[in-house]
Amino acid sequence: MRLELPSAGTISTKAENLKRLPEGNNLVLREVRLEDSAQIIAWRNDPVLGKFMTREKLTLTQQEEFFRNYQAKTDDYYFIAEFKRSRKPAASIALANLDFAAKRGEVARLIVDPGARLFLAEIFDLLFAFAFVQLGLSDVVANVQSKNVSAKNFHIRLGFQIESIAPKAWWNGDDVITFRMSREDYPRLKRAWSALLLDARES
Repeated sequence: MRLELPSAGTISTKAENLKRLPEGNNLVLREVRLEDSAQIIAWRNDPVLGKFMTREKLTLTQQEEFFRNYQAKTDDYYFIAEFKRSRKPAASIALANLDFAAKRGEVARLIVDPGARLFLAEIFDLLFAFAFVQLGLSDVVANVQSKNVSAKNFHIRLGFQIESIAPKAWWNGDDVITFRMSREDYPRLKRAWSALLLDARES
């Protein structure tokens, strides 16, 4: 996936941006749909997958209401990553709390299906391509619980830098680590972890 940085002032409307979503070797991003709600709830309420997300189980009605509220937002892009051949959903991921003046966004709502864990680097690569190329952002941040060791290690492996640590800021009293990936560093870092991007294969 070639990274071509846009010139200043090329950010178009949300609808226009969603017409041009990146594809990887195995996965493609698409905007979340109402009919994805049941799958998202199954992921989020799973005791392993949702361990670090919410303190209470979510209902289908709550997720559908969240989706409807999301549709009205211009600072939030909510995606399903799905396999290109089977169209089977692999993960949910969002680019939220967008600040176009600061050219900054936040990784959010990441849940990876157990059968797609090997493709996590590709999921992030697609999100980075959208953030840095499509939206022209300068930085993408991710808030990770200190106790979520696997997530911390993965962000470090991709080359995220620790921007800050907020003590006891999560709902469960855990520290929150804010990681940052910059548009400037991304091409160089991607070359270092490109081996994590698998050749085309089906799940």
